[in-house]
Amino acid sequence: MIRSMTGYGRKEDSKGSIRATVEIRAVNHRFSEIVVRLPKVWNMLEDSIRKLVAQYVKRGRVDVTVSVEGKSSSATVMDIDWDVAEQLVSISREMTQRFALETPLTVKDLLHFPGVIHTKESEDDNVEELAEWLQDLVRGAAMDLVSMKETEGKLLHADLASRLTAVNTWTREISQLAPLCKEDYKGRLEQRVSEWAGLTPFELDAARVAQEVAFFADKSDISEELTRLDSHCQQFANQLGKEEAIGRKLDFLLQEMNREANTIASKANHLRIQHLAVEIKTELEKMREQIQNVE
Repeated sequence: MIRSMTGYGRKEDSKGSIRATVEIRAVNHRFSEIVVRLPKVWNMLEDSIRKLVAQYVKRGRVDVTVSVEGKSSSATVMDIDWDVAEQLVSISREMTQRFALETPLTVKDLLHFPGVIHTKESEDDNVEELAEWLQDLVRGAAMDLVSMKETEGKLLHADLASRLTAVNTWTREISQLAPLCKEDYKGRLEQRVSEWAGLTPFELDAARVAQEVAFFADKSDISEELTRLDSHCQQFANQLGKEEAIGRKLDFLLQEMNREANTIASKANHLRIQHLAVEIKTELEKMREQIQNVE
């Protein structure tokens, strides 16, 4: 099933005093790029969240934003480095005596001195539980994103299939007209020669006319281009039914189809064929614009 590269997914939930919201936005991009934004305290989950989202998105730029409000039950622990504190007190007393200072070191001074107080989050089983809960929210938002991408993908599939049908129809018409090019050219050539014959003293050289017609037939032969164009159309149709990321493959096939249409338009000296080739090229360009949004 075709997926669009653009989409939006969102999940939010509460657990105890914490409320978390996960938003995922996806836009067009040539390759796969996943950017994760987390509260600083949860930065350790960045890599695991990126890998989790990568399971759902194969191509495009994806922005994952996780916001968390409230605090967990894990407490903040404060440790005192008594060795540093004792050295500070000892130095303070010595300096007071040596310089006759009247402002002794206070407890407040000690608490503000770097290295005396160390803070850290206490290890709590709740942290691991919350991390798993957040990743479940990310998974839910990713599934919500995929749902939106698939809905838009159905519309893209219908549009591309319809345009491909038109290209196939015009290709078949060109295939039917191609054999007539030689006869049309022969008729026009003979008509011109007969018109010249009345104005010139020489007779029509049938062998020379046949040689000219054969040369034109070889020069304007588009059978190979039609075969390749038909093959590319079949491959394009097959790709539309696949479940994998097909955007880049479809883009390549469209380039090849456009190349064949250009060659047909330039080689075929036939007004209707040239008109149909232009119609094909116009439709392929519309398809190319749509392909830019296919994952």
